[in-house]
Amino acid sequence: MSKQKSQVLIVDDEPLVLSSLRNLLEFDYIVHTAESGREALKILTQFPIKVIMSDQRMPEMMGHEVLSEAKRISPATIRILLTGYSDLESIINSVNAGEIFRYISKPWKSEMILSVFKLGVQIYDRLSQFAPSPASMTSSEPTKPKVHIEVDEKSHSVLFVGYEDDEIKNLVEQIEKGYEVYKSQSIDEALRQIARKPVSVIVSNVNFGQDNALDFLNAVKSEYPEVVTVILTEVADANLAIRSINELNVFRYLIKPVSGDVFRQIIDNAVSQNQTYKEKPASNLIHAAKQIAPEVVASESQSESALRLKLRAAQLALSKAKPSGLG
Repeated sequence: MSKQKSQVLIVDDEPLVLSSLRNLLEFDYIVHTAESGREALKILTQFPIKVIMSDQRMPEMMGHEVLSEAKRISPATIRILLTGYSDLESIINSVNAGEIFRYISKPWKSEMILSVFKLGVQIYDRLSQFAPSPASMTSSEPTKPKVHIEVDEKSHSVLFVGYEDDEIKNLVEQIEKGYEVYKSQSIDEALRQIARKPVSVIVSNVNFGQDNALDFLNAVKSEYPEVVTVILTEVADANLAIRSINELNVFRYLIKPVSGDVFRQIIDNAVSQNQTYKEKPASNLIHAAKQIAPEVVASESQSESALRLKLRAAQLALSKAKPSGLG
C-alpha cells in the first residue's frame, strides 16, 4: 500500500503562477490552489494542509495577512511567503506578525521550492506528534497571547546588546519591574553575559562594526535554542529582514522608535515564546529544521563559528572559576 500524499496549498492571484507551481509539486503532494486569500482560508478549514505558500501582493488580502489568519485556523501548518518585490514594509510586517517559516523571492528556483516544501512537511509531521488532543483544545476561541504575571516576577531575563544607555532608557524602564534586565555594548561582552546566566530574550542592534549581528544571534541560538531574539534597529534593510526570517526565525524586527507600551507587550510575548520552547522544544521551527535537514538550513559562516567558539570558551572559563569562588 503506497503512502498517502501530504496536502499543500498555493495562494497566488496569477493563474500561470499557480499552474507552474502545481506542475512542480503535484508529483510529491496533493496540491490545492487558491487565487485569493478568502478562498485559501476556506480550503484550510476543509483539508489537513501541511504547508501553505502565499504570494504577498494580492488584492483584498496581502500574503502576510493570509498567513496570519492561516495560523489561527491551522496553527501547525507551515507558512511560506512568496513575492517578487523587495518591499521592506511587507517583509517586516510578515516578520512581526510572527507567521512565516520561510521567505522565497520570485523568480524562484525549483530546487529551493522542493526542498523547502519537503522540510515544511517534515516539520509539520514532527509537530503533530506533540500536538494536544482535540478534546483538550477549545477551538471556538483564538489563542490569546500570554501576559506577564507579577507573581512570576524576575524569573526571566532580557539582554540588550549594542546600545548606549540613553537609547534604551525608556524601554528598559517599561520592563525592568517584571524582568531581570542586562545590557552589553559589545558582542564579546554579551557572550560572557549569556554564558554567566541564562537569558530568555535577546534584544539586539545590527551595527557591530566588523561583526555580523545575525552571525552573533545564530551562534547564540545554536547553543541556546530556547532563547528568543528581537532585532531593534534604525537600519531598514530588506535583505537583512529576509535573512532574519530564513536563518534565524527572528521573533520581531523592530525599526526605531518603538513606544514603551508596544515594546512591553512584545517582550511579554517573547518571554511566553521562550517558555514554550523550554516546555516543547519540538515547537522551535528553526531548531527542528536543523535537526531534520541541516543541509537545507543556511550553513554556518566562519564568523558564526568563531563566535560559537568564543561563547564556549566563556562557558568553560566560568565553569572552571566556580569552584574557587564557592569557598
